[in-house]
Amino acid sequence: MVFGGSLLAILLVVVGYWCFISPVLRLRDALARLARKDFRPLILPRPPIFFRQSTRNLRLITELLQQLDRQITDEGFSLRAILSSMVEGVFITDRSQRIRLVNDALVQLFDLKISPVNRSVIEVFRKHELQKALDAVLESGQPQRLELVVETALAGGYDVKHFDVYVAGLNPKANTRPMAALVVFHDVTKVKNLEAMRREFLANVSHEFRTPLAIINGYLETLLDGAIEDREMALNSLRTMLRNGQRLNLLIDDLLTVSRIEAKAEMLEFRGGDIRDVMMRVIDHLEPNIRDRDARVDVDWAPEAREIEFDARRIEQVFSNLLGNALRYGDPHTLRVKIIGRRLAGEIRVAFEDNGPGIPYDDQPHIFERFYRVHKDRSRDAGGTGLGLSIVRSVVEAHGGRVMVESTPGRGATFIVFLPISQASNLQMSG
Repeated sequence: MVFGGSLLAILLVVVGYWCFISPVLRLRDALARLARKDFRPLILPRPPIFFRQSTRNLRLITELLQQLDRQITDEGFSLRAILSSMVEGVFITDRSQRIRLVNDALVQLFDLKISPVNRSVIEVFRKHELQKALDAVLESGQPQRLELVVETALAGGYDVKHFDVYVAGLNPKANTRPMAALVVFHDVTKVKNLEAMRREFLANVSHEFRTPLAIINGYLETLLDGAIEDREMALNSLRTMLRNGQRLNLLIDDLLTVSRIEAKAEMLEFRGGDIRDVMMRVIDHLEPNIRDRDARVDVDWAPEAREIEFDARRIEQVFSNLLGNALRYGDPHTLRVKIIGRRLAGEIRVAFEDNGPGIPYDDQPHIFERFYRVHKDRSRDAGGTGLGLSIVRSVVEAHGGRVMVESTPGRGATFIVFLPISQASNLQMSG
């Protein structure tokens, strides 16, 4: 009887383990694996009948979690791909205005050295108007638009950027308060700068036209008031009006030249030729000016730097403007101009060195801008339109070249033109 009772106890233990304890342990291990976010397919041996429903439910939960994990992964990848491909800066903030997600463009636009994630909006951007817009969106759900001007410290000054900012709420359900907000920064700095340049250009053109027209009208009124009977006075008036009329024509011609070249409405005629010959024609043409200023012009041009592809008519205008500038602003009787032509790798370098008054350092970055004058009153008296160097830059760049200035105030200036020898490479780059 004792042996039979022990055998029965062992049998009960084995059956209990197989029917109850083993399935429970397997279910426990499966739940632990799910808790570790391991959503691989669940494989369990066939359980006893009273555990089958639980096992079936656990398998369904595993499959659902697999689907959700794939969906989250796909959506996360899509969101990251979308954000990383955008040129606009984007960030998402929660209701407490802590940044939860940013894209690379935002970090680059604001040159953020520290990650903005998990930091407050006001801490990162220090713009109360942005904080107010977020408050309004998170409270009402209505999108907001605003313009922000951001100054970034640079060596020797500030870099000013203009942004058009759009703020929208992110609602998990319709007709509910947003739980988060999406903020998009669109950089409109170039547009703002172009608008400022357009306004400045119109103001400069108006001023440049107004001065000679006022002089012409003034002398016309003088003549109408009786001065026409004074022959000498009448002749002086007519000469002055003629000079200012010519100045207006020159201004209009220069404006049209800049406009056509910058708009690429004028096709340049590139032909092979001797560029030194063009320089010598310019010197011959300006010989009366050179003689009147008692100046000396020397040319040092290497033989290998002569044959290139260029538009001779436009390059003649470039050389004429640069040499004319040196003659116009240099001191009479002591002015010396040296023109040096050299060949470099794939291009030639033409330098105009003078011993004139030089250019102040603050003016040098702006010297090729339209209507920019270093010596404003002196420029007008000398007959300059303020467009000569702008034309130089436009023509040289249309050739695929570049122009620069080097100057020490009081010790002269050197204008340097670089032109490609062949236009084939220039056409490939522009294409």
